[in-house]
Amino acid sequence: MAVDIIQEISFFTPPQDGSAAWMDFTPTLVTGKKNFVPISGQVTIHDLRNKESSIDLDTHGFEVLKYDGDIHNEFDNDSEMQRSYYEDIVALLKKRLGASSVVIFNHIFRFRGSPLTPYQCDSTHKNPGLDAHVDIDPSGVPWKVEQLLGEEEAKKAMHRRFQMINIWRPIGPNPVMNIPLALCDYRSVDVDKDMHVVQHRGTPNSLSGYAVSHNAQGAQKWYYLSQMRSDEMFVFKIFDSKPDVAQFGAHAAFINKHVPPTNVEQKSIEVRCLVFYDQ
Repeated sequence: MAVDIIQEISFFTPPQDGSAAWMDFTPTLVTGKKNFVPISGQVTIHDLRNKESSIDLDTHGFEVLKYDGDIHNEFDNDSEMQRSYYEDIVALLKKRLGASSVVIFNHIFRFRGSPLTPYQCDSTHKNPGLDAHVDIDPSGVPWKVEQLLGEEEAKKAMHRRFQMINIWRPIGPNPVMNIPLALCDYRSVDVDKDMHVVQHRGTPNSLSGYAVSHNAQGAQKWYYLSQMRSDEMFVFKIFDSKPDVAQFGAHAAFINKHVPPTNVEQKSIEVRCLVFYDQ
């Protein structure tokens, strides 16, 4: 049964001194340091349970897919389980999107229940990101493609359609209930007014990203999937070079105050990919 909820999401406000906004993503930080103070805004977050097929990647910027692979637990870096999971994701995206090639450039496990301490945080183990955001803004995309492919191959690849995609799913035996992921319908975002470029520090993955401010007219439409389990995944855009489709899926973890607090471990994994097409 779908249950829409009213909850708070953490939104961007500009630095009070008028300086350019930045966030520090140094791996050992429990939460990213920043030179601005987010504000909490109440929004209705619509439950997609039993309506999973009502959203589409090119229309809304995200969609729900099933995971039918074998990897349902955390894995070590450079392990056989990691290689197997990456192969699952590459095959899934090629089949779903008709892509010619997929390059995965990082993954992160995020931990709910008891938060991680600074000694437990590293580049692939973090706490949920509670600020509404897009991982990389368009100005930083060519840099990332060149970093991964080299300048010559990047130029060739970027002459055709390409995307950055994030695949997020629960992992482990417990559903994600206390701090789910919310995604915003791209059509409900005012790109000029709601999206703000923020410089990224302390990470090799991006130079800058978007932070999302609360739309004063309440136009943004947010969604989540209740009691989401490890055989379900959100696929959402970070970037798309095709101009006449949804460009990104803004997102944020949020604290679901309708669910009793618990120390029961609830984990997720996200995998970021470059997706290339022949045409």
